[in-house]
Amino acid sequence: MAKILKLAAVLFVITAVTGLILGGVYTMTLEPISSAKEKEKMAALAETLPEASDFEEVDCPQDHSVIKEVNKGSVNGETVGYNLTVTPKGYGGLIEMVVGIDDEGKLIDIKILSHTETPGLGAKAADPAFSDQFEQKNVDRIVITKSAPTAENEVQAISGATITSSAVADGVNTALEYWSKNLKGEGNK
Repeated sequence: MAKILKLAAVLFVITAVTGLILGGVYTMTLEPISSAKEKEKMAALAETLPEASDFEEVDCPQDHSVIKEVNKGSVNGETVGYNLTVTPKGYGGLIEMVVGIDDEGKLIDIKILSHTETPGLGAKAADPAFSDQFEQKNVDRIVITKSAPTAENEVQAISGATITSSAVADGVNTALEYWSKNLKGEGNK
């Protein structure tokens, strides 16, 4: 019995020390990770709305399940567009991405920040071969097609990853719809 108690005490000490070490590592890396994510977000805002030099977060609906954040992009106080961070559900989970829309409603660009899609398939959504298809589209809605696009509003799906392709398009369409209903004409108000 004494041997079991001694082993249990040793195991407890090892577990406690390991927990303290992991807690310390977590605390030490929390700020650098947060800072890196903020830099990545700011880079995505600039990339998806390159005309803007300043970004300001504006109120967005708390009850909306896909729209996570809305930022107004401006130059010298003049609004040039909006960045909407959306999180549509893909095949492997949520896809977090930034959608840039200028003040006239033109889709400028998208940038995928994070995803849990299948490597080699859905993960290709972040590749320029797919994401660049969304650049400079003057449309109200994006449609996914399995063949080469024949219309301005069409984007060719990633082969073998139709669910992911549709999720990205759904995120973009949600952003375009939100802009049309809530931000259109807001400009410099």
